[in-house]
Amino acid sequence: MRKILLFSISVVLLVFLGTAAAEAQQRPRTRGKSPEKALFSKKRKVQVVESRGVRKKKKEQQKKEEKLKKEYNDFVKQSKKRAFQIQSPDVQARMKQNEKDIAVREKQKKKQTSSATKKAARKYK
Repeated sequence: MRKILLFSISVVLLVFLGTAAAEAQQRPRTRGKSPEKALFSKKRKVQVVESRGVRKKKKEQQKKEEKLKKEYNDFVKQSKKRAFQIQSPDVQARMKQNEKDIAVREKQKKKQTSSATKKAARKYK
């Protein structure tokens, strides 16, 4: 009889201790807030700070790119000027007139597009 009593008491204690531990591990749920939102919300901002060397290299790279772009634009400008100068006078006059006609056509096209749609009107202000 004592063995059965001790066995039943030990089983009851194990059940109580097991449930108490499980209850202690569960966190109370907050209403209306999802844990994913708390972790990945837009409010949480992680600022990444680059090292001084990386910032310096990026700045140098940007300067090199700007320099290359400027040199390329200058080269194109000089090339156009030379291509214009080596032409005969009547061809030069025709080239000038073509540039004027293209400018007028582009202006008319923008005007027509802007009047056609509101979105385009904002785009071509």
